[in-house]
Amino acid sequence: MNARDLIAGVRRNLLLVILLAVVGTGAGLGIGLLQAEEYKTTTTLFVSVAQGSQSSIDQRYQGTLFTQERVRSYAALVTTPTVTRPVIRDLGLPLKPEELAARLEVDVPVDTVLLNITARYGDAATVAKIANAVTARLVAVVAELETPDRTQISAIRVKVVRDAAVPERPSSPRIVLDVVLGLALGLVGGVGLGALREALDTRLHSAADLMRLSDQPVLAMVPKDAAAQTTPLAGDRFGPRAEAYRKLRTALRFAGVDRPAKTFLITSPLMGDGKSTTAVNLAGALAAEGAQVILLEVDLRRPALAGMLGLVGEAGLTSVLTGRAELSEVAQSTSGPHRITVLTSGPLPPNPSELLGTQRMRDLLDRLSQGFDYVILDAPPLLPVTDAAVLVPEVDGTIVVTRAKKTRREELREALTILETARGRVIGLVFNCGKAPAADRYGPYVRDGAQPQPQPQTHDTVQDRALPAAGRRSKRGGTPVSGDRATPPARG
Repeated sequence: MNARDLIAGVRRNLLLVILLAVVGTGAGLGIGLLQAEEYKTTTTLFVSVAQGSQSSIDQRYQGTLFTQERVRSYAALVTTPTVTRPVIRDLGLPLKPEELAARLEVDVPVDTVLLNITARYGDAATVAKIANAVTARLVAVVAELETPDRTQISAIRVKVVRDAAVPERPSSPRIVLDVVLGLALGLVGGVGLGALREALDTRLHSAADLMRLSDQPVLAMVPKDAAAQTTPLAGDRFGPRAEAYRKLRTALRFAGVDRPAKTFLITSPLMGDGKSTTAVNLAGALAAEGAQVILLEVDLRRPALAGMLGLVGEAGLTSVLTGRAELSEVAQSTSGPHRITVLTSGPLPPNPSELLGTQRMRDLLDRLSQGFDYVILDAPPLLPVTDAAVLVPEVDGTIVVTRAKKTRREELREALTILETARGRVIGLVFNCGKAPAADRYGPYVRDGAQPQPQPQTHDTVQDRALPAAGRRSKRGGTPVSGDRATPPARG
């Protein structure tokens, strides 16, 4: 994970980072407020060898080394009951020897003969008395240990060079420090947890993730729209969804510079990525330019176009492939200003992939590409079944639809690998349900101060209801498909 991914992960988990920072700050404040006041003071002792016992420089150096070793031994004596018990008795402290020992800290600076004794207690005057009493008791214990028979003068001298002073302010709690430390720990924890979630979350969150993952171009980013669940067609001509499909339409113009591309297969790694919605809206965007478009449903397992567009699904593609009906008998034309021809799946067969791989299917695609400007195939997803991979070599290009916060990186990689193995031509990717742009409406141009006239609420895609059956003209003016060869509908 590089710095860019880390920053992106923090931005996506910003709420979590803020929450942990608040929790850390609150915990630091709570700890500071719950702590009892405590005072701290320190005494310092100097340990040396008596001058009379040092007759030369070498002896003085050896004496210094001897003294440093002795200082470390004396430091261990500070917290023993030999020192703490008399102090408790003399000062009348409500403590046990081990409790007083826990309130004492001993420090021996490196390469020195100094001994620092620090005492902690809840009262300023008492803590100074404790530190001085412990120091005095240690000096007495050292004298007893160094001259056990009391007939000789000790070679070690222990002198108090700094008495304990009464502290003016408590050493704890340090509320400001606790709050700052809690905030810092909360931020670090939030960033770390956000980075961990980012590393474990392999879903695609933005079009930038898609571009970093694959070399395929991102043809369009369709923003998320809550109304798409109930109204999959982009009804607002000036809305961000309609504009995204127009961008996709524009991108297809450059798909066949050397050879015009006419047949496009729309698929996705898994179901629920929005491939059918993309196919329908792309067909509508192409028809809005005056192109003659046929939308072919080749998803023979979970068809959706009939229910999405209000069409008849009892007869369709499978009826044509099995010879039970002619194309003109089952093709349906949508009503509205921009008509498209739709061939639904028809009855579901037991062997979809075998049926789609027949010569009849290839012949049908050839006929449709000759009779229409564009042929859009709504295909099944790539990972669960092999149906789409069978058709990939027979079309001019394949468009893979991904969905924000659903499609995973490994799923997209596997889907592209399947297309590469099938020797299909991938035109690009569509990122569905992404974050909408800041300006979601641009609107029509206004000339000479004139206000734009209200536009009728019509779709650029298929409209309302299609013909109930081919060869029959609907009440709304739909155009049937007649003859053995597919006849494009009249331009709206």
